[in-house]
Amino acid sequence: MGSRAYDAVWGAALRTTTTAHRIVHRASRGRLWRRFPGGAQVVWISTLGRRSGQWRTTPLLAGRDADDWVIAGSNAGQERIPGWVFNVRDHPEGSLQENDTTVDVTFTEVHGDEAQRLYGLLEQGWSSYRMYRRNIHREIPVFRVSRRV
Repeated sequence: MGSRAYDAVWGAALRTTTTAHRIVHRASRGRLWRRFPGGAQVVWISTLGRRSGQWRTTPLLAGRDADDWVIAGSNAGQERIPGWVFNVRDHPEGSLQENDTTVDVTFTEVHGDEAQRLYGLLEQGWSSYRMYRRNIHREIPVFRVSRRV
């Protein structure tokens, strides 16, 4: 896979889903769509834009690893890395909202065996992560998200 057609279809689906999620989240004051179909946890990360200097809030699926969250820059299996990845690489401090709780966090990119293990946790929570890994030719960035003390 990893084709232009795949990216066009999944890109449109992802943009539509994200837009709908933002609308429902705002209208329900965060009470609806806290989980994706199948039970995957939705979190909202706020990151500082590396070029704009503006705060950006993005809904993502997340897993848990002890006290930390796990997120990945899969971009629904598209070849293009999502913009939030570049933001957290340049500015690793931000916030994460899970349900009604918002905490200040640090984003740490992990590599190698640790990235594989954490990505496996995401696959357990949302089976499409397996498809994303099969469909793209790039490495999917994986991040551990830790509460700042």
